[in-house]
Amino acid sequence: MRILTSEQMKAAEHRANDKGMAFIRLMENAGCACAKIIRDRLRNEPGRKKAVVVSGSGKNGGDGYVIARKLCEYGFETAVILANGLPKDSDSSAMFRRLEGMPVVVTDYTENPVKAFDYLGDADIIIDALFGTGFHGTPDTSTRHIIEAVNAGGSFIISIDIPSGLECDSGESAGICIRADLTVAISALKPVHVLVPAALNCGEVVEADIGISDDCYRLEESPALFTMNKSEAKRCFPAMNPAAHKGERGHVLSICGSRNMQGAACLAAAGAVRSGAGLVTAAFPECAYAAIGPKLIEPLLLPLSCNDQGTFSTAAVPKLLEAAEKASAVLIGCGLGLNADTKTIVREILLHVTVPIIIDADGINALSADINMLRAAKGSVTLTPHPGEMARLVNASVNAIQKDRIRTAKEFADNYGVVTVLKGANTVVARPGCPEVYINSSGNSGMAKGGSGDLLAGIMASFSAQGISPGDAAGLAVYIHGLAGDAAALKRSKRGMTPADCLNELPYLLSEFE
Repeated sequence: MRILTSEQMKAAEHRANDKGMAFIRLMENAGCACAKIIRDRLRNEPGRKKAVVVSGSGKNGGDGYVIARKLCEYGFETAVILANGLPKDSDSSAMFRRLEGMPVVVTDYTENPVKAFDYLGDADIIIDALFGTGFHGTPDTSTRHIIEAVNAGGSFIISIDIPSGLECDSGESAGICIRADLTVAISALKPVHVLVPAALNCGEVVEADIGISDDCYRLEESPALFTMNKSEAKRCFPAMNPAAHKGERGHVLSICGSRNMQGAACLAAAGAVRSGAGLVTAAFPECAYAAIGPKLIEPLLLPLSCNDQGTFSTAAVPKLLEAAEKASAVLIGCGLGLNADTKTIVREILLHVTVPIIIDADGINALSADINMLRAAKGSVTLTPHPGEMARLVNASVNAIQKDRIRTAKEFADNYGVVTVLKGANTVVARPGCPEVYINSSGNSGMAKGGSGDLLAGIMASFSAQGISPGDAAGLAVYIHGLAGDAAALKRSKRGMTPADCLNELPYLLSEFE
């Protein structure tokens, strides 16, 4: 599912206009499509018949006038509140004039705020058409009062394109915005619809097709953003051969764990098993055998020599490289520990392994002192840093990373030739040399616990081992991992759920994709 920035959406509309779809026709199409969605959404709620459209003076207000006209034709008792007086846009003015002679009550808030508030208080549904994708800054005083009144009532709130008060591309607000129950995204999703916490103000999000042809979405304006839904995720999975044996289902080598971080190795290996790999070999320091061995039933166990710090020693390198020759994907880093030995092991894996490599946690930290070794890697590499790890990789502050997550991930992917998975709320996945950047929309705050990244890395390695391309495996793993977290939160709670709960949801969740 594509995500368009405000400039990309504007460019698509201009291309449509150049091809003969006039702007006023697009406005009519948008309003009609939204009104139909509203009608269908409330079809089973016949009591909701009083609709109030709150319109601004720009193009979004024009969409609102069309919606008011169509809802009136559908039998709704319809009123329009002008937040800032008469429309200033010429197309919006034309749509406003089409309301003349219809039983639609029009009230100018600036002239009669008491009457406007009475209509808002009596409404079954309120359609928010105040601001569109071009909004920046702070609502004026009158609009602020309207937003407060809309939020304070008990009406069902529907925002057109964007909940007013939120900025399209960043999702930021100046402290007040509409809190919608339903948002109708015009033509395509926008960043605000997926970026947390802004997305929480959007409620349910549905798209309205307004007749812009696909060739108008060339997305020459970089980056090209997209997210995933279940039908798109299902297409990423390879068909399962009913006669397949375990050797054809992929073999993951998981090089994870240490004496003090045994759980990371267990979650990573179990995640690889639960997400479909035919074989998983769990390599870990032999000093952690008593903790790790009893917890891993399905994987093959490969305990190897360790140092006095309880991590792998460099003496383990030959056996690790031998095991990697039998694998179809290698995961390294979860709970690995950071010292001279583990840095050497990460380097040797990069320089000699030819299958896809997923590097997580301390594997990433091991690269920080010599980041250029990524360019010498023999196989395709996927890195899964959280913001702190990314900050160390690029020598920037965490705050700087968080303020520009998309650009940070994209530039790193291109500069070092690796798939980059910048974790966090709305995990970002960027592929080297590819203009598309994936923004994840699944998952929840209950997943902000130690071990979640280890499980994600195991799922990602499993998907890579099964033959899914590294970029698709990364995006798919992030999405599935988030869905598992959402399922766990429903059964447990966001506070009480654990990564193990997410792991246990995987086999049930994956049944939806077979």
